[in-house]
Amino acid sequence: MLHRLATRMTAFLGVALLCAAGIAHADNIPGSPAQVVPELTEAAADLQVRSIKDNMRPLREPGSAGISISTSGVVDGIGGSFGAEMPLALRLDYRDLDTDRLDGSLMAGSVLLGRAIGDRTLLFGGLMTERLDTDTLYNNGWIEAQGLGLALGLDYRASDRLFLTGILGHMALDYDVSRNGGITGSFDARRTFLDLSGDYLTRAGKADLILGFGLLYVTQKNDGYAESGGALVDGFTSDRLTGKLSARTFWGQPGDMRPYVDAEGFFRLSGSTGLPTALDPGDEADWSARLGVGVQQSTSGSGFDAGIGANFGDDAFEGLDAKLRYTLRF
Repeated sequence: MLHRLATRMTAFLGVALLCAAGIAHADNIPGSPAQVVPELTEAAADLQVRSIKDNMRPLREPGSAGISISTSGVVDGIGGSFGAEMPLALRLDYRDLDTDRLDGSLMAGSVLLGRAIGDRTLLFGGLMTERLDTDTLYNNGWIEAQGLGLALGLDYRASDRLFLTGILGHMALDYDVSRNGGITGSFDARRTFLDLSGDYLTRAGKADLILGFGLLYVTQKNDGYAESGGALVDGFTSDRLTGKLSARTFWGQPGDMRPYVDAEGFFRLSGSTGLPTALDPGDEADWSARLGVGVQQSTSGSGFDAGIGANFGDDAFEGLDAKLRYTLRF
């Protein structure tokens, strides 16, 4: 009896250990860094689009976040009247990545030039850059990436309070990856995104309020590569469609240093990682959010914006971010 029981327990423990080994090994199979590439693509695209949209706003509204603003860059309100034909905006964003599988940093920058077309339309475009450096905790590896791209957009003043914006962007990226402490590889990728959004400007008491909504579609094609150990890794394409809601509140008069608070929510509507079954983590995040604070000042010749934010998702807190922007009107 005892012998049979011991035999069964030994067999059971052996199966359990084999299953555990299989699960652990799955985190380090060839191409396992790809498990988080779709997650990184989403985080980077969200950061880039937010950077471009925030960078574009002072081109449209150089003096105030109030309702009496024209797309041509002229403010007809309590702050006086000033504007610019071709404003230039520079911005740098930093994001700390702190999730169950990532520990690192992401940086995004943009340089935008705007051009007014009539009194309702603003055409803008410029360069985007990106830098990623993160450890992948689940497979004892790391991912480094850098990219450069172009963005083009159109901002239309539908009314004194409602602005509609479209942004199209394309980036070329280069990834270097590692797993299991030493097996390495590298591959190229192309990311394309389309952002359609609106801003509704109003006033609540003594504060100016911007309510935002929109849709963001992102797709990234990742090339296949060969690991340093000789294993071949297939390429894959990920995509995502997200709904967005946001609100930002300013206090103070145009021309002063104005504090603000903003909140954003992102909701997955559809998408696919594009990964094979062996690599697909199967833990798609259905939502993410951000809460930020900052200060902004805008004068007839320039503008300044600095802020910090906290990011949240299925892992609860997912890291801080920071931004710095300067706008020159000439």
